Amino acid sequence: MNKSERIKRIFEVISQEGNASTKYLAELLGVSEATVRRDIVNLESDGEIPMRRVRGGVVFSLEKSGFEPMFDLKLSNMIEEKKKIARIALDQIDDGDSIFLDSGTTIYYLAKIMGSKKGIKAVVVDLRVAEELSKHPNIRTILACGEVRAGYYSIGGNETVNFLKQFHVEKSFIATDGWNLTGTFNSSDFEVEIKRRMIDLSDKRYLLADHSKYGKNAFIKVADLGVFDFLITDMDLPKNIVESLNKIGIKILC
Repeated sequence: MNKSERIKRIFEVISQEGNASTKYLAELLGVSEATVRRDIVNLESDGEIPMRRVRGGVVFSLEKSGFEPMFDLKLSNMIEEKKKIARIALDQIDDGDSIFLDSGTTIYYLAKIMGSKKGIKAVVVDLRVAEELSKHPNIRTILACGEVRAGYYSIGGNETVNFLKQFHVEKSFIATDGWNLTGTFNSSDFEVEIKRRMIDLSDKRYLLADHSKYGKNAFIKVADLGVFDFLITDMDLPKNIVESLNKIGIKILC
């Protein structure tokens, strides 16, 4: 693939997906990340599409609302906040628990530190999460079947929903692209039914969301906020929001 063909393909991916990581583009095109970075610079300088380079990749527009960054881009954002949430979530897991782990980077950071737990049975819907859990021999990891969403590593589709029906767990840990008092939201419908199924089939439900997710809507509503028992976040919320959450029975772990 020559330079003009690569730039054309990058143009197509960014236009369709809204963003892409350098790593993802390099694997897609079969070239080095350095080559991709040079191609992105050329594409940006041409001014053909409203795009901007960011750490780890490129986005269609920093002002474009509603797009969902690919996994590798999200992994480099709000790192310390996500790690704080992961540590709080880890404290909620008891030895011997059965759990659902949602897809996403916050859940990924949780999976990385779960090695201290024993006798855990974890049903997961994310290849990167499963990869991290597989490093812990004391955790039984059950990976759902289904379609893999390219660039995001999540698993979804009707096959995945049906697969999850055979389980009932003690705790589920659910990620979100945005939440407010009306509910939780996701930028893509690919994972929505998966999240809903996990919520339905667990005794206790934990919503994991760093402070940047509060007050945001996304493409599709996943669930009412009241279905969750706990909200795990990294910063104190406004007093009126805390009061509202308490009224609907949600405990805040911060």
